[in-house]
Amino acid sequence: MAATVLAFLVVLCLAPLGAALTELFTDPGQLLEVVGSPRVMSLLGSTVALGLSTAAVCCLVGVPVGRLLARSSGRWAGWLGLMLPLPLVLPPWMAGVAWTSLLPLSGFWGAVFLLSAALWPLVALFAVRGFASAGRASDVATLAVGSRRAWWRVELPMAAPSILSGALLTFVFAITDFAVVDFLSFADPEPFVVLSSEIFQKWARLESGAEAAAVSTAAIIPALLALLGVLWVERSQRGRQRGQGREQGRARRPGGWSVVGLLLVVATMVVPLVVLCAWSLDAADPSAMLGVARDSVFQSLGVALASGAAIAVLGVLLARLTLTCSPPWATVLLALVLLPLAAPSVMFAVGEIRLWNHPANPLADWVYPSPVLLVLALTGRYLSLGVLTARALLLRQDEAPYLAEQLIPRPLLARLLTVRLPMLAPATGLAFSLGYLLSMRELDMIVLVPAGSGTLAHRIFSLVHIASDETTALLCVTLVALVLVPLAALRLLGVPGVDCGSPDGRP
Repeated sequence: MAATVLAFLVVLCLAPLGAALTELFTDPGQLLEVVGSPRVMSLLGSTVALGLSTAAVCCLVGVPVGRLLARSSGRWAGWLGLMLPLPLVLPPWMAGVAWTSLLPLSGFWGAVFLLSAALWPLVALFAVRGFASAGRASDVATLAVGSRRAWWRVELPMAAPSILSGALLTFVFAITDFAVVDFLSFADPEPFVVLSSEIFQKWARLESGAEAAAVSTAAIIPALLALLGVLWVERSQRGRQRGQGREQGRARRPGGWSVVGLLLVVATMVVPLVVLCAWSLDAADPSAMLGVARDSVFQSLGVALASGAAIAVLGVLLARLTLTCSPPWATVLLALVLLPLAAPSVMFAVGEIRLWNHPANPLADWVYPSPVLLVLALTGRYLSLGVLTARALLLRQDEAPYLAEQLIPRPLLARLLTVRLPMLAPATGLAFSLGYLLSMRELDMIVLVPAGSGTLAHRIFSLVHIASDETTALLCVTLVALVLVPLAALRLLGVPGVDCGSPDGRP
């Protein structure tokens, strides 16, 4: 089983990266020449500045919100926790369609605003976990030294590793994004450009493949360093969470300024969706517009469901494998899993095209023009997040049921159905939900993969470049509904993991 899972990892995640970089062998001198050129160094600086600024803003918003959710109770906290993933559902470029009708967004700070508004819940979700684990210790320290000193000396240091992991992932998502910068650069005489834009232009214009591969190499370096930082944080925390439940500290009521801040945060969460919904109501014949986009809706649903299922199964198997092998090999395996996330999506898509459209590939005629290529690309790109989320839940599980299951004198299938699968269900449900969400909202890869032209996100982005009108708004609302409605239905049905799983990993 382990060999099969590793084979899937190589084919889905590593082979496309190798295919994208093979052009360097045709002209190795391009690597130093292009990477060291003033233009690429300038773009590298702009890209890193965009990632650092976005991560800083996300921390300024996500850390206070995460602490409030971890230390508060009541109906308002429940509703805020339920709404927290909402900005992640609406792609930042799509939220830009709404925000640009209200604010003059452009350039560097426009990109920071849109990316921060979409990604800050990622930091908040990590912060909730960190502050929840520090709850009781903070209560004890507050009695001894006061609330402020307890925050700086006990609560924040205990939550810092989780917060840092969220900030580093936010940095990676920001510097590998292409759609937001492309959206803001449309009709801008002096557009803000990053490395992802340069990679797309070089491949799209069929310029030197060696140059494009060299620029791609420069783009990987900062993201890879950030992901290695995530691995370092994860390794430093190894063994501190296994079998531990949520240590809920004493619930506290937010003060006046906290309430004002939360209202502003909630406003940034709902304003884009409200604007798009109000805009879509101006559509003269919504049913006819949706009928025209019916094929795109079905293709997007099929691709997202298939990608989510693949990410769920492979993600849980790989996460389980990292927990059963020795620590050095687990670190190496996690590094290989995270590697595709370090590459810009446009580069990963190019690698998929070169791999599956190669004349020597016997499956090229079947895979390359079909939605299967899109499923392979999405699975390979986001499998790492499925592994990380599944691993986070499995780490908090008690190993006793697994050990006791081996002593039960029952057939293997019966033990599998009664013990192992129920224990893995929350991690599987969470990985599937995340894979489905990311696949439905993906744009960077589908603009290059042939079958991507038939998806709903591609149709919307094409309309945005023509003119943003009520048709665009209606299709944006439709895409959001295609994400929220299935996930809400699964949550109401009690599917394990869709509610992020219980703290101890049980359904």
